[in-house]
Amino acid sequence: MTAKGFAPLGTVLILLLSHNSSHAALVSDLLITEVMPNPAAVSDSNGEWFELFNPTGEIIDLDGLILKDDGSNQYHFDGPLPISPGAYFILARNGNPSSNGGFTPNHVYSNFSLGNSGDEIIFTTGLSELLRLDYGADFDAAARSRELISLPMSSANYHLTLASLSYGLGDIGTPGQAGTFNPSLAAVPLPPSIWLFISGILVVMIRDFKSMAAAII
Repeated sequence: MTAKGFAPLGTVLILLLSHNSSHAALVSDLLITEVMPNPAAVSDSNGEWFELFNPTGEIIDLDGLILKDDGSNQYHFDGPLPISPGAYFILARNGNPSSNGGFTPNHVYSNFSLGNSGDEIIFTTGLSELLRLDYGADFDAAARSRELISLPMSSANYHLTLASLSYGLGDIGTPGQAGTFNPSLAAVPLPPSIWLFISGILVVMIRDFKSMAAAII
């Protein structure tokens, strides 16, 4: 068999690798890993925050998106706001550590608040919803955040942050840091389109191998 006989295999492998690497990370890949809807060290209007985590190997930018709930709350991200691979990203109502309870957020929003007895955290383009968390009255625990401890990202999988994990003026939470959540749980699977692509590649490889074997015989 000549080296020329391996050309189809090399070609499909190159296509597979290039297709896989071209998959762009999406906002829908992000995780809302921690929520502080009811701080006690300071007022809600100063101390509310929530945390995003990027489990992918690519930068994800919030530029141009809208943060909202199912009510009238709405905030527009205007300008580059990249979240690095493997990074935690804090969004808060107040960016001053001396008045927000003692933490430094990555970005400060306005016209958006976290209800103590239930609310929604939604990221949207304005036309399509990309990321969403709905929570109920079970999230209301003064001075203590709720952490995502397992997937999927549903209200039942958020538990009270360990009492030993306090910050700043004494509220309990881990803003911008890993808490009890295990990032390895958040490995982003290949999307269905890539699995379909791989299946197609395998069909081509099997066909080419059969052709080469027939030629040799």
